[in-house]
Parts: sequence; structure tokens; C-alpha cells
Amino acid sequence: MALKLLSSLPKKDDTFRLNSINHYMESWQYFARRRDRQQIVATTNWQHRHYQVQALAIAVAISVVICPSWTNVGVSQSNVNQHLVMPKITEEAQANEAQTIVDNNAGKLPIVLIVEILIAGLLSVGFFSIYLTNKAKRRLLVPATVIGESTPKKPVKSAEIAVARLTRQFVEKPEPNLEIESVTIAKGEILKAIALRLRQCLYLEDLLRTSVIEVRRVIKSDRVLIYSLNPANWEGTVVAESVDSEYPQTVNLKIDDPCFRTYHVEMYKQGRIRTINDIHQDKALNDCHIRMLEQFGVKANLIAPILRNDQLLGLLIAHQCTAPRVWQPEEIDLFAGLAIQIGLTIDQVNFIESQEQAVERAKLLREITLKLRDTLIIEELLTIAVKEIRRVIKSDRVIIYSLDPDYHAKTVVGESVGSGWSPTLKLTIDDPCLDQVRTNSYKYGYVRVVNNIYQEPTLNQCHIKLLEQFGVKAKLVAPILNNNHLFGLLIAHQCYQPRHWEKSEIDLFAQLASQVGFAVSQLSLFETM
Repeated sequence: MALKLLSSLPKKDDTFRLNSINHYMESWQYFARRRDRQQIVATTNWQHRHYQVQALAIAVAISVVICPSWTNVGVSQSNVNQHLVMPKITEEAQANEAQTIVDNNAGKLPIVLIVEILIAGLLSVGFFSIYLTNKAKRRLLVPATVIGESTPKKPVKSAEIAVARLTRQFVEKPEPNLEIESVTIAKGEILKAIALRLRQCLYLEDLLRTSVIEVRRVIKSDRVLIYSLNPANWEGTVVAESVDSEYPQTVNLKIDDPCFRTYHVEMYKQGRIRTINDIHQDKALNDCHIRMLEQFGVKANLIAPILRNDQLLGLLIAHQCTAPRVWQPEEIDLFAGLAIQIGLTIDQVNFIESQEQAVERAKLLREITLKLRDTLIIEELLTIAVKEIRRVIKSDRVIIYSLDPDYHAKTVVGESVGSGWSPTLKLTIDDPCLDQVRTNSYKYGYVRVVNNIYQEPTLNQCHIKLLEQFGVKAKLVAPILNNNHLFGLLIAHQCYQPRHWEKSEIDLFAQLASQVGFAVSQLSLFETM
């Protein structure tokens, strides 16, 4: 009760709070004394009834002891009288018998009376002593009837100690960390609110931007970012960031950390959370990692993996830049829960986007097919094909490499390339690495996917050198078939960096290559007519 009263005090200023404490202390002492007096009165009444029962029992015992003695005396006297009044049968015999009875009883009576009087006296003294002792105790236990009078020390002392203890806890208790308490108490509500807000995002970019803003608001750190990972080589890019204006931005920053690939990928795949309270005190950080963190003013950080179906998509990272920070267990649990929620929502958004992309791909495929079929000149057809395919695939270069001996064999007959990259149109390329085995595979619809030319074991050195001449980092190759005849290859180049080609992109690329083949077949048939 007292704790509830103290916790309900208004926290405006210290004077008001101390006055309120004194008021509640006096109220508490009054109720404590009143409760103790009631307990004492109840105890006294019970003892009084107990002593009454004791007195009654003693009186009954005395009666039981004395009554038989008087009964014996009466019996003896009645026997004497009976013998005295009996008619004389034989005068001499009766006189002798009566005289004998009287003499016997007269000798016993004084002894019995003396013994019984002594016993009764002892019992009376004992009863009187008990009575005086109980009366003295009752005087000592009589409670005070006025609030201001002194009350028994023992009961009041327990109440005072309780009030003093509660008061000391309230007054001397250090100010609580309201941030941590808010995280602890409202953890479920925070996760629910952020999850609802994230699920309202229909596009990945909006989801990532909303995630870092909400997480930074809850954790109250100087920076929160999402570090996206490329599963092909585990290189990372900062794809979303919320940062205080005093510190540098890291969005779109690309980081290649060899130590991450070697030591940390498997750890994060298993869901481990990494906490660093002070980068200069953490023995697991090497000097190069510390220098990189110092560039962005990081003093402490918190890292949680973003997973989807046991796949490591990226990392949710919080930076403290003002000073080192001891991350509390409540903060770590909340941060990990937010990372899990982001992973689940990314899966949902990706599904929505995949459905939309499927519809969009079907639409683009239909549009490109119509454009190709409306073209009656093969050069124009090839130009439209590479331009539209590059727009859809969003690559740095798309070319059509002819293998038809009747049409510019081993020559780039169509190209669309981004600015900054070398053109290859009408360039004749004799690729010694394109052997007969691989050519036969293309005839059966084989699509070759290379995410990184330096990590592809099927590429030999001569092929890598050839690709390096044109700045190629990744490529996608699909066959263009003309009536089951290999007309050429549709090739997409990624030059800016290695690229992990998605399955949806590979399927669309293969379908576009087939449509180019159909259009070429249509033109070939038209020319023969």
C-alpha cells in the first residue's frame, strides 16, 4: 500500500515531493499504531478470557478437594448419631460398640481437617498470586487511547522501520534510465508498431528507408544503416541510412572486407548478434577495421543479421558516435527483433515485387516481340533488340554476337552500351575459348551465367583476358536460334562491378533471346519469298 502511495506522487519538484512523503509517513504511522492497538486489545481480551477459565478451573479443583472431606465428616457424624439412637437390643453390647466408633472417629477428625485446610490454603495463595500477576500484565498491555500518547515501542518500531525503508528507497534511489525502461516495458508494442509500419511499404526502397528511420528513433543511436551483401563474393553496400547531421553519411558506400568473408559470414548466418561497446577496447577488431570505423566517427556499434529463409541478405548496424556505449540486454533483444522483422518484411516485399515484375516482364516481352515482328530489316531488328533488352535488364552492355557463316560470322552485329564503356559494334572477335562442345550446348538452349569472371572456375585465362579488354566483370549469355540453327549469342555485360544475376532476370533474358530468334526466322522466311 505504501509503495503504491509513494509511486503515485507527482514529480513536479523536490519540495513538493518531500512534503508529500512526510504527509504519507504520518498517515502510515497513524494506521500502523491503530492496527497495533487493535491487535493488542484483541490479545488482551483473549488473555482475560483465558485467565477467567483458569480461575474457574481452580475453583472447581478446590471444591472437588474440599467436598469429600466434609462428606467424610458428615458420614462419620451420622454414623455416630445412628448408633446413639438405635434401640437397645442388648444394652451392654450396643454401649460398647458406640463407644468404640466415637473414639475412633474422634481421633481421625482433627488430622483430616488440618491436612485439608493446609491444601486449601496453598491453593488459595497460588490462585491469588496468579490473579495479581495477570492484573499487572494487563496494565502493561493497555494501549494508548490518544494518538499523541506514547505507544508500545515494539509494534510501532516495525511500522516506522517499514515507512523509513520505503522512504529511503524512494528518496535515495538514483534516477532511472527512462530510455531503457521504455525499451523494456514497451518492447512488444514497439515491435508491433514498427512491423505494422513496415508492412505498409510496397517497395524495397521504401521499406529500407523506413526501417533505418524507425530503428534509430527507438534505439536512440547516432546512425543506423542497412548493409546489403552480395552472396557471390560477400561484398557489401550501404543501401539505406539514417544518421545525425553532425556525422558523415555512408549511404551507397561499397565495402570489401576480406575478414568478413573469412570469419564472420557463417557466424551471422547462424543469427549471432555482435556488440562492441568500445571499438578501442574490443580485442576482436584489427587495426584496419578500427581505422575504417574511425573515418565515420564510430565509438561503439551493434550488429544484427538480416536473414530470409536461412539466407544472409545483409546486416542491420547501429553506430554510437558521441562516446562509447554499453549496450543493454533490453536494447540488444529489441534490435535483434527489429532485424528479424525487417527480414520477414523484405521477403514479403520481394514477393510483391516479383509478382509485379512478372507482370511487367510479360508486358515488356509482349511489347518487344511486337516491335521485333514489325521490323522488316534485320539490322534494324538487331538494333531495336539490344536497345530494349538493355533497358529491361539494366546492364552496362548488350550485344548480339553472330555465329552464322552466312551473316558476319564472329562479329558483333548489334550493340547497346552505356557511356564510359568501350563500344564493340562490328568488331570481329575470334574467341578461341568458344570450343565445339560449348557451341553444341548453346544449340540445345544452354544459358551461361557468370556472376564474377574472377571466381568462375570454367573460365580460363585467355577468356578472362579477352573480357578484361572490354571491362567485363560479369556476363549473361543466351543462344539465338533460327529454326534450330545457332544464329548467334545474346550477351549482357556488367562492367561496373560483379553482378549476381537473379533467376527472374535469367528467365527473361532467355525468353528475349528466343523472341529475337523468332523474329530473325520470320525475316529469313520473308527474304526467301
